[in-house]
Amino acid sequence: MAEYNNVSLKVLVNKKTNKVIFAEAGKDFVDALFSFLTFPLGTIARLVQNKESELGPVEVGCLNSLYRSVANLDRQCFSADACKEMLLRPRNLSADYCKTMKLNIDDTQSPIYYMCQSSSCTHPLLTTFANQKCDCGSSLSRSVYLKNRYAYNGFTYDGLAFIITDDLNVKPNSMHTSFALFQDFGIQDLSSIEELNVNVTRKKVIDLLKCSLLSKSTLTDFFLVKKPYLENSCFLPWAIGNISGTSSIQIRVKLVMKKSDGKILFAQGEGDFADFVISFLAIPLGGIVSMLGGNSSIGCFDGLYKSINSFDEKYLMSGTESGFKWRLTKPSLAPHFNLSKQMFPVYRTPAPQFYCYYKRCPEQDCIIKWTLSIADFQHDVKGETCEPVRWVDPKFSTYVKGPAMFMVTDDLVVAPTSPVSGMSLLNRLKVTNLSDVKEKDVTIGIKEVSKFPESSSCFLCVCFETYAKLLVLQGLSILRASLTSKAALTNGLAHLLTAVKEEI
Repeated sequence: MAEYNNVSLKVLVNKKTNKVIFAEAGKDFVDALFSFLTFPLGTIARLVQNKESELGPVEVGCLNSLYRSVANLDRQCFSADACKEMLLRPRNLSADYCKTMKLNIDDTQSPIYYMCQSSSCTHPLLTTFANQKCDCGSSLSRSVYLKNRYAYNGFTYDGLAFIITDDLNVKPNSMHTSFALFQDFGIQDLSSIEELNVNVTRKKVIDLLKCSLLSKSTLTDFFLVKKPYLENSCFLPWAIGNISGTSSIQIRVKLVMKKSDGKILFAQGEGDFADFVISFLAIPLGGIVSMLGGNSSIGCFDGLYKSINSFDEKYLMSGTESGFKWRLTKPSLAPHFNLSKQMFPVYRTPAPQFYCYYKRCPEQDCIIKWTLSIADFQHDVKGETCEPVRWVDPKFSTYVKGPAMFMVTDDLVVAPTSPVSGMSLLNRLKVTNLSDVKEKDVTIGIKEVSKFPESSSCFLCVCFETYAKLLVLQGLSILRASLTSKAALTNGLAHLLTAVKEEI
């Protein structure tokens, strides 16, 4: 996208503190900001490694190392050829809304639809990943045209103006809102305020994403400091938030940790554990913040999420949908990206019902034309046969091929397990004294949540009767820690670990 596609906005700065008070922006800038919540983590991992923006590549918790390790996994580790591509370039369910935006930064290609390449086949199978197998034995590699595509235009209406605070709280623009913010900042002397007119390009929006993930004062770091850094957060379990989910899935893993400091070196588990970790890349950022009840501690996204949650629907594009806000506050996994054993209470959208239309050539007994249509019912098309199509799951319900064993490091590097690789990892981590190494078996699971006792001053002080409730936080706290620290396992599973620090 050409860099002349830029948008202008006004930024008000407190000259005494060198902090942004707020920015005034229109649809284009706010749409770009809102779109971040729809991005799957695999897309975000790719964007934050962008070298062309002014900030250059940045590290966001363990996300970069997880992404690189999936990219480095051998094809033989996956259940199907499409799995690696699905994780490294996951589909955004709101891609049609993002691609029309002036400052769209998601470079993921729109899906291409494929049906059987055989002209004599009448099996109505469909996939978005070429070369899947058809029931007739041929490959699904014939690209087909999709009719009835809707035209979208971002997330907010044209002509609206918004106020965005330093921590990304977005509100419709009004004089009352501006004055209230001045009072909140204790500003009495208007001469201490400087107004900046800035232009934001697509490259700068990539930097805005990086600042949003790392900083608690995003606009100040984006416009003034231009050097965000990862702010470690506290991992108190009661800060996680309320989660609704009834999954009873549990994953057993063996933790290898240091006695001297209690830090986890790596964890070993079967394919379900590797699937659980690498599936992070398919989850939309807004879905994670939603599961954590707006208490994710991921940069400024809690503020952005909560402000959208309180938005009046009249400010948001509805298109043909009702309850449009869910696209931003509860974004779903794209169809076929869900695991058969999904631990997280993430929203899942079923694949839309497609119908194929084709014409048959009686003389040659073959099909001469295929087209697709998204519809809730069949349409009569003169001279064409219409049939509902059936989707093909490109990953066979899991990403990795079982029952192999995998090891996952504290910063979420995923690799197949072997005695040699385990010892090599200990050497790289400079663990020279094996007597300082301890193993611990734990179970990662998720169950229905209830609040922790407010009187509890320590997670380990919670009584045994609430143990089943503790399980619900294990997987989700790893996910949260993966985006807010460099030690996802140590921080995410700290609530499961008894004191291991010992005298050596």
